[in-house]
Amino acid sequence: MFSLVILGLVAGYMAILFAVAWHQERPATRARGGGLGPSVYALSLAIYCTSWTYYGAVGTAARTGWEYLPIYIGPVLGLTLLFPVWRRIAAAARRENVGSMADFVASRYGKSQTLGAVVTLVAILGSLPYIALQLKSLSMAGELLTAGTPVAGSERLTVLALAGVLAFFAILFGARRPDLTEHNRGLIQAIGLESVVKLGALLMVAGFALFLLVDQGQPGRIVEGLGDLAAPPNVDARFTAITLVATLALFCLPRQFHVAFVEGAEPAQVRRARWVFPLYLALTSLAVVPLVAAGALFAPTANPDLLVLALPFGRGDQLLTAIVFVGGFSAATAMVIVEAVALSAMVSNSLILPFVARDRWRMRGDASDMAGTILQVRRVAIVAVLLLAWVYYQATDQTHGLAAMGLVSFAAMAQLAPALLGAVVWRGGHAHGALAGIAAGVAVWLVMLALPQLAPTAGWHLPRALGLEDPFAVGVFASLALNLATYVGVSRLAKPRLIDRVQARAFVDRLGPDWLEGRPAPAGASVGDLRALVARFIGDERAERAFAAWGRETDTRLKDADPADAALARGAERMLAGAIGAASARRVIAAALAGGGRAPEDVVRMLDEASQAVQFNRDLLQTTLDNIDQGVIVVDEDLRVTAWNRRYVEMFDLPPGFVHVGLPVASIYRLNAERGESPGEVETWVERRLEALSRRIPHEHERARPDGRVLRSSGAPIPGGGYATSYTDITALRRAARQLEEANERLEARVADRTERLEEARRVAEDATASKTRFLAAASHDLLQPLHAARLFIAALKEEPALDKGAQGLATNADRAIDSAHRLLTALLNLSRLEAGGVQPAVRRLSLDALFDELRREFQPLAEAKGLRLAIVRSGLWVASDADLLRSMLQNLIVNAIRYTDRGRVLVGARRGGGTVRILVRDTGRGIPEADREHVFGEFVRLPGGPVDEPGAGLGLAIVRRLSSLLDHPLEMTSRVGLGTAFRITLPRAPAEPAREAAREIDPRLPLAGLRVLCVDNEPAILDALSALLTRWGARPTLAAGVEQAWAAGVEFDAAVVDLHLGEGPDGFAVIDRLRPRGVRRIALVTADTRDGLKEQATAAGAVLLPKPIKPATLKAFLSS
Repeated sequence: MFSLVILGLVAGYMAILFAVAWHQERPATRARGGGLGPSVYALSLAIYCTSWTYYGAVGTAARTGWEYLPIYIGPVLGLTLLFPVWRRIAAAARRENVGSMADFVASRYGKSQTLGAVVTLVAILGSLPYIALQLKSLSMAGELLTAGTPVAGSERLTVLALAGVLAFFAILFGARRPDLTEHNRGLIQAIGLESVVKLGALLMVAGFALFLLVDQGQPGRIVEGLGDLAAPPNVDARFTAITLVATLALFCLPRQFHVAFVEGAEPAQVRRARWVFPLYLALTSLAVVPLVAAGALFAPTANPDLLVLALPFGRGDQLLTAIVFVGGFSAATAMVIVEAVALSAMVSNSLILPFVARDRWRMRGDASDMAGTILQVRRVAIVAVLLLAWVYYQATDQTHGLAAMGLVSFAAMAQLAPALLGAVVWRGGHAHGALAGIAAGVAVWLVMLALPQLAPTAGWHLPRALGLEDPFAVGVFASLALNLATYVGVSRLAKPRLIDRVQARAFVDRLGPDWLEGRPAPAGASVGDLRALVARFIGDERAERAFAAWGRETDTRLKDADPADAALARGAERMLAGAIGAASARRVIAAALAGGGRAPEDVVRMLDEASQAVQFNRDLLQTTLDNIDQGVIVVDEDLRVTAWNRRYVEMFDLPPGFVHVGLPVASIYRLNAERGESPGEVETWVERRLEALSRRIPHEHERARPDGRVLRSSGAPIPGGGYATSYTDITALRRAARQLEEANERLEARVADRTERLEEARRVAEDATASKTRFLAAASHDLLQPLHAARLFIAALKEEPALDKGAQGLATNADRAIDSAHRLLTALLNLSRLEAGGVQPAVRRLSLDALFDELRREFQPLAEAKGLRLAIVRSGLWVASDADLLRSMLQNLIVNAIRYTDRGRVLVGARRGGGTVRILVRDTGRGIPEADREHVFGEFVRLPGGPVDEPGAGLGLAIVRRLSSLLDHPLEMTSRVGLGTAFRITLPRAPAEPAREAAREIDPRLPLAGLRVLCVDNEPAILDALSALLTRWGARPTLAAGVEQAWAAGVEFDAAVVDLHLGEGPDGFAVIDRLRPRGVRRIALVTADTRDGLKEQATAAGAVLLPKPIKPATLKAFLSS
């Protein structure tokens, strides 16, 4: 009953949040204007206080004393000592109109799209453990309150349902509009209310604890209950490391950046937050002390992480328990909602939209087409983030406290700090340095902190190899130091581009808004072109508002026909940055200006006209250079100067008045030679030049002058015996040629480097596929262990003589269910091995009637439960195929047919055709539309309209197609919407095997009476099941958990059943080696291992391999042989 009250309170609380958010989002409320109030902004920063600080801080204080305090000290330091950095980030974020942390970092470092994507991936990687922590706290609290009730044990399913509700809330109030900088007032108002609720609940339970201490506690016991809190804190390396990552978390957590710099950060708001937020943290940290003391005295056996809830619950105060639960629920849900909204913005702007929008911004159509795409991407991202966090919560080690998961998440997000803080304090930061630093820091974080938490018992951890009992401090300092050093080092080596320098000045020098830039009009684009372009991404209404605001701010009257200047283009880029990110906005505006936003035929005409104008200007420029920019000199037949130009005098630096009509050209040559032009004797060089002119032969050559310039001279005779020579300064041309050669060399080096990296990526992908296959093999082994024990227990139950027919039927159905699960696991493992290229089908002759009988027994109840008729027609045909893989194909097709058929029947049959057999699976269901007939064979695809309560991951037809290709069994599909679907599998026909005599009826009266059987297995449940089954068969089992116990039994045995894997020490083959010399004739090696060659190895050892789960009939046949 109390659980229902709690559920009602939670539902009521969620309804209040919906009402608050909905009221703030109403058009009438938004029309009244005004942004977030200073108090609401300050309270929204308390999104920092999650279930870690609500539950986990008390648990940390109870376990390790003052170690909880750095989590509160860090943000206070960040908002006080680092306030100048905070202010610079806030100013830059508002100026650049960024919508997320990834947009901010990408915009600062040359609008690097790659860097934005990397920041997004690191944010997701670091946030998943933190979101999983919130889900874990909800599960732990629910487990405490529902213990001993009928709903106990359903916490994980409840958490999954709750994650869905939170996703709905985040989508409804956090993904309503494409422009991220258009504030989500409803969401932030709800977060402010949640901050008040969780602080109030925590202070109430702290007051309750203080009352208990004053009323019933003794001073000596209170001091004892405080534990380590009674002594001053020990500021060691771990304490300092936690303080450091908590300080950086105030800037680097996606939710903190979102509420601090995207949703608010106006000066009045920040001034209020500088004292409200530290006061909030101080009250929260002070509440921990009485709770720890009261927990030690009045709830000593409770989980420290749940002392906040266990204290009132254990004292029977149901009202306070309910309030405290709602407070913890508030702390967890607020973080999850805002984190999901922030991450979805980063995913859409930095990972998805740069590819989706690459070409669509040039297309005409609905002006809001991209706005809808942006919202859909963000909504899908919210659901995906919460689902991944739930999966992480399921996979992580549940023995870790809440604080351990939170610290690992903080350490991951801290790897963004050098790039984020360096963006506003160091002009020399470069995108390459940021990328390299983040990569280095995350690598150390993975090795030192993340992997040890995911698999704490693994023996290959680096911290364990280094002898570190607590690797947190070393991991934090090493990762951040390497990150910072790499960031600085690579940035200093990298060569900045123009856009890098511009953005660095914009962020570091704190330049004001540059909307009033007065530059020439770019590319002839009009105001109407830019207005239509922006509307495609943020909608017509918001585009009109944005352009009207720009016009009011610049005191400019905008007309669609007017040309757009650079200031308006810059403004349009900022309008788009809030919706698709700074890097993508830059590409959009560049593409629009290239085409002017016009139709394709207009762009072609513009390009033709521009080409003609450029060609005319080029010809005019070339003529001008020929007559003015080149140095020209003309001599007559007597080699005296008749004409020259000013450029010639300047080029050779001749004295003023030195050149005149009638001057012998030899005088000019001699002067140049005396200045160093001559490589040898002056008069000889002059005579050679004069001889060349007198021959009147055209020439063209190059020579280097003493000052380093390179001149090209071209000469030709002219009518009347004269000679004209022109000189061109080609120094820049020769320098460009040298630079081109160097660039080619660098390009070749880059191509070689990229090729090497691609090869490395291919090797990594192959290693990952092999690792996944090994993991699935190990997982299937672990899953088959309990199935093996369950099958043996059911077989023992069926041997009970007093069992009635109804129970017998239930036992039979349970045994069939176990068999079906075993087959599915086997098929999934084979599919994984297929992806890795390691599956070899075991093709043999098999009877379709036998296979159809198994399918009928398996699916008849499912079809009858849905009111369908399952018709499986016997054929007497035999085929050549792999029995397990063919069964998996038919199982998936029949399951799909039943799932998507509402009435009618499902028909399964076979028909011969020459040397082949075609198996048909036909239903009378809904059918598959033409457009989806290829799409349905993809992975994780489910057609709309299917029952939502039926299990299924959308893998069925994907598995069928892959198995069809593997077995070389062609697959065909025909379908008509509303009439049904038919699948046909063509496979080779095989001759029938000779009919076997029916197995003789086994005497039910203890057929194995007196048989001495040794059972060796390290699983107690399996030994108990074997003992029960063999005893009911009349055998005398002897149980042993390992080699030594089996050897110490000291009894002669008739048969032995030995498990392959016996834990630490020798395996089953060691047992077989000891049993064979003792005369044991029948030995069965039992295993769930599926590796190749195991059967041959068992045969060589003198044993029979029996795969798990063993069928009882197979075991009885083996023992009776």
